[in-house]
Amino acid sequence: MIFASSLIVLLACNPESKQEEHTPNPSATNSEGDANEEAIPQPDRHSVREVPRPRLHARHILVAYSTANGANPTLDRTKEEAKIRAEQLLKQIDQGADFGDLAKNHSDDASRKRGGDLGVFTKGIMHKNFEDATLALEVGQHSELVETPFGFHLIERLPVIEAHVAHVLIQWADLKRTTSDRSREDAVLVAEQALAELNAGRPFAEVAKKFSDGPFGSRGGNLGWFQKGQMVPQFDAAAFELEAGDTSSIVESANGFHIIHRIE
Repeated sequence: MIFASSLIVLLACNPESKQEEHTPNPSATNSEGDANEEAIPQPDRHSVREVPRPRLHARHILVAYSTANGANPTLDRTKEEAKIRAEQLLKQIDQGADFGDLAKNHSDDASRKRGGDLGVFTKGIMHKNFEDATLALEVGQHSELVETPFGFHLIERLPVIEAHVAHVLIQWADLKRTTSDRSREDAVLVAEQALAELNAGRPFAEVAKKFSDGPFGSRGGNLGWFQKGQMVPQFDAAAFELEAGDTSSIVESANGFHIIHRIE
């Protein structure tokens, strides 16, 4: 799930939604869509049982034209020219061209920086034509041309790979964006104490409330849902290695020491 981020979509969104660039997790990507080592997980505003279903993950190529909704004012392509261009791109995909590479080089959507990846979204977020076409696809399949008021889309459905986790975060004074004044050596001792209490059977939420730095301790460390690749690499790798109900050992990242519990 998208961890604290609203589903924000440029060009492919429901026409009644605010039209901005879709950014799955602003805190975890920089302006070029690359992983940010300083990213700190953000809380999901939904509880696990409130997460809407079905959840869809797709990437797309948008070919816009001058009179399409949200089109770049400098774009002088006609609707007929846009359709021909989209058909040419579809032919390349059918012949085995890489979808992500084509999106980066040819899409008229800001998601082109991410190879057209729009992240995970739910029903009612995208324009109905886009949503219906995505729902009709199997994972790994791509669509024919799909028209919305924003132009012509080619859509590829991707797997939804996400986790719901909680963590205990122990920081020290030398880290960026921390209020802790403890030394790294003291942080090691605190993290080991927290892990010992978990190993002794104390509930994770209680340990998080007692030890965790940052804004999530009061929530029992609950970070909500996030997609694979959204968090700093060390946290991401450890979280996705866990089975539901498992707890990690101490994991170090640019944000501090983590003890991660996978809820789902």
